[in-house]
Amino acid sequence: MFVVVEKNIWKLEDGTIWEGNLADAPSGNAAIVAKAGREYPEAWLKEQGWGKKEKAPAKKKAAPKKAAESKEIENKAVKPKDTEDK
Repeated sequence: MFVVVEKNIWKLEDGTIWEGNLADAPSGNAAIVAKAGREYPEAWLKEQGWGKKEKAPAKKKAAPKKAAESKEIENKAVKPKDTEDK
């Protein structure tokens, strides 16, 4: 079965696949695997690593929020005293 590729497919140095413009790739020195708009055998693209989706790491549950403790706020600002020479 053949697949028409919608975006350019690049193979990066670390072996990962990048789809899109090379200028937006996370690292340089990429080799082009497939050009946009052309047909490629799906089996060959899968051999190159295309179509494999890595699962995102599970999100950690947020710690329960504690009720805001009500504390009196002490104002430590220094106010200038009114000094008038009368």
